[in-house]
Amino acid sequence: MTWPPPQSPPPAVPSRPPRGRGLAVAVGIVTGAIAVAALVVAVLVVRNLDPSGLPTASDAEPSASPSETPVPVSTPTADDEAALTAASVDGWKGIAVEDRGIAYDVPADWFALSPGVITGFEEEDPDAPFGYSPRVAMSGAAEFGAREEPCYDYAPSPGMAGTSGAGEAVDTAELSGFLAGEWASAAYDNDSGAAEVEVGATEPFTANGLEGHVTTATAAVAERPCYPEAARVTVATVLAPTGDDVYSLIVYTDTAGDQAVPEDTVAAITGSLRPL
Repeated sequence: MTWPPPQSPPPAVPSRPPRGRGLAVAVGIVTGAIAVAALVVAVLVVRNLDPSGLPTASDAEPSASPSETPVPVSTPTADDEAALTAASVDGWKGIAVEDRGIAYDVPADWFALSPGVITGFEEEDPDAPFGYSPRVAMSGAAEFGAREEPCYDYAPSPGMAGTSGAGEAVDTAELSGFLAGEWASAAYDNDSGAAEVEVGATEPFTANGLEGHVTTATAAVAERPCYPEAARVTVATVLAPTGDDVYSLIVYTDTAGDQAVPEDTVAAITGSLRPL
């Protein structure tokens, strides 16, 4: 099959904040009588995204330059109640992804973002309206930790989890490995150089009646302020409960520094993936 599979074009963003690694946006869609969609966009952090979570065909490296005039953004200190559901892990929080009919859990010190937030990373694209286009993206997200100002404008969070959909029933093993490597490069390449990404073996994955595959990629990050020395991306990809799509749970975290997330915590997050 052709890879990456075809995807719908990302939503148009009417305005763009200062340049950064990417954007996170909350998108509301209002359809009219002739099915013309109007997008209401609230910029939350500097990440620009596509709800499919799949990369574009471009091989261009993502920009990593910090903004010259950072946009003040509050890091999450409370959950969006609309995103919560009962947790299956004692003492954790359940994250509901209602549009995909799935849920997963995160530790108590992670925070659920609004269901309307789409987060990920962009890359340079001279043909795009603002010179950038989405590379990877996810929604139904939860976030851990915070970078010091102005690092949050362009560096990845110490921890983030979220989901994406392929749009069709693609091969879960192939997609899991592909996304693990793609997210690792998109998140941790920076202006000091490309991250040294190693994609591990793809293994069968079963959780709460869902079946697919899981892959972990590690990244040795080029030294640059705001970036961790090392990081991890784990992608669990499963056939959707409806059987006509494939969903991925993406978890990227620091593995070095005072906000590093233990490997067993990531395993518990992915293992909590379940039908909603």
